[in-house]
Amino acid sequence: MPITVPWMKPALASGTLLRGLMVSELKTPFLGAILDASGMDFAILDQEHGSYGADLLAGMVAGFRGGRCQPLVRVPEIRRDAFLTPLEMGAAGVVVPRVESGDQARAIVEYCHYPPAGSRGVSLSRAHSGFTRVRAAEYTARANAEILIAVQIETATALGALDDILSVEGVDMAFIGPSDLSVSCGIDPDLTAPEMAGHVAAILAACRRHGKYAGLQTTDWATARALVPQGLHLVSATTDLAALQSGLKAALAALPDRTGGQDQ
Repeated sequence: MPITVPWMKPALASGTLLRGLMVSELKTPFLGAILDASGMDFAILDQEHGSYGADLLAGMVAGFRGGRCQPLVRVPEIRRDAFLTPLEMGAAGVVVPRVESGDQARAIVEYCHYPPAGSRGVSLSRAHSGFTRVRAAEYTARANAEILIAVQIETATALGALDDILSVEGVDMAFIGPSDLSVSCGIDPDLTAPEMAGHVAAILAACRRHGKYAGLQTTDWATARALVPQGLHLVSATTDLAALQSGLKAALAALPDRTGGQDQ
């Protein structure tokens, strides 16, 4: 259960489109407060490509305490400690890269859920419970229900196993990664390119068949908006690096590179 009030899954169920970003470079503990002030719904703290070790991640996740913006963690790979560590810190959920089979999806669900639904270790008076004593049976059942589990569909193999992956109980969302998917399939990463558009449509259709939510990483906001009526529920609409660089470039473009006065 996250250290902030868990509202993402109820919001998804009500039809709210969630908007956030991927974070892999910024390392300030004030990130949660900054994103709250910006109106973001979530941040995905990236342990796959970002340089967030356990100590740094703990400070980052703690910075979301008491805010509305939710911290999700993209784990580096499918192994028990990769899930246990961020969930113990209070992450609202996990994003899992390169999921390619139902067996992998079942392992993810098991690692993230307390018994009897899974095999997550039980240590209750920690960051994820606000360092307070809780009733084990009540707390673990609630935590199991509140944790958001998103599996990334980003390879040709995953496309061939969509029904196998998304039929797994406990998986909440298919998260589309166009960059990796384009490399794996040897196609244009543009969401409007015919091959990519077809794959995205197939993933959205599979989500509808199995009652799962769909998420997307993109900076193509117009196409993402057009996909919402087809069943897109969550958009990671930029990255920390892209947002910083675009803001800096916009400032430089708006200002001259020389003064109007004479040389001194």
